[in-house]
Amino acid sequence: MDLSRTRELFERPGPFATVYLEATNPGENAAKQTELRWRGLADSLTEQGADDKTVAALGEVFTGTRPGELDAYGRVVVAAGGEVLFDEAVEGVDRSGDVATWSPLPELGTYFRSQSGSVRVVLAVVDQTGGDVYQVVASNVEGAREVSEETVRGTAVESVHRPRGGGNAHKQHQRRHAEASYQNGADVVKGIRSAVTSFRPEMIVLAGEVKGREVVRHEMPKDLLELTHEIEAGSRAAGASEDALEDALLTQAGLAATARETSIRERFQEAKAHNTAAEGLEAVMEAARNGAVDTLLLVDGSHVEGELWTGATPEAISTERDRAASLTDGEVVQRPAEQVLLRTTGALGGSVAVLGAGAELVDHVGALLRFPVGG
Repeated sequence: MDLSRTRELFERPGPFATVYLEATNPGENAAKQTELRWRGLADSLTEQGADDKTVAALGEVFTGTRPGELDAYGRVVVAAGGEVLFDEAVEGVDRSGDVATWSPLPELGTYFRSQSGSVRVVLAVVDQTGGDVYQVVASNVEGAREVSEETVRGTAVESVHRPRGGGNAHKQHQRRHAEASYQNGADVVKGIRSAVTSFRPEMIVLAGEVKGREVVRHEMPKDLLELTHEIEAGSRAAGASEDALEDALLTQAGLAATARETSIRERFQEAKAHNTAAEGLEAVMEAARNGAVDTLLLVDGSHVEGELWTGATPEAISTERDRAASLTDGEVVQRPAEQVLLRTTGALGGSVAVLGAGAELVDHVGALLRFPVGG
């Protein structure tokens, strides 16, 4: 998983309030129930030492939304200094319960792990007049969660419907029809490009009318084509089956998730032979401190063993308190090793991947490195 969206968060000094709100079944009194749940979490944060402004900022998130918005999916929110810094729906929190933590670090390990089996997809359901572009988080466990939707209406004035008849007039109509289709396809591609830029998906999926998919693909530049897959499902027509579209989308996402993990495992084995892999807490910690971690590797269901000392700067990490203190100004604190490694990796531009349960890594942690570290 790309950590760039949380990089600024990891670079900031703490302390932080991290709140996980579990998913529930929406009901008529959903808003009231959410407010009551938040009161308990707010009291917990205050008891842990959180400042009033930060608690108030979180309160606006949990009490200022419409009924049901926070219920269908879990929620993770991070705040510090009276400001909400991170706020996302998150799969998997429905089994974790409501949790509020006041800590020197943002406690995002549960969030990253919950995303490990998910694939970020830009889905475009198209026809010759335009398309509906969705930002979707797809998981075979949780299904497809729509994050955003945009309808792109083609700007072509000419009708895209094929004219009847023959002769020169017919050929001119055909040409204008084709031009209109491709103009509308180019407009859809602009919408896809915008979604890709903001959402950073792993893949683009084209669905809908065959001719619509054809013209959109024709207008796509190479960098988008490399991410694009097509499915024989979906339609913009009223009453079209959403179940068939979701099933086809989840199949593509599942294939992508499997290919992703296979690639990471193969890269890790190859990197070992070239001294560009690390395994075990001590080795990964040293690599992270030196900014060498490209991808932090965790194991599903097994947290990294041990704790690390860390300070105000991400590089200040060590198993020894004095060593960590020598690398930073101010106080150092001891926190779970996984949270510390995630913070350091994210702040220094790395990513994280969670391997399937049963993967064998010393201390349940490894890393793909940008460059060799140590002797």
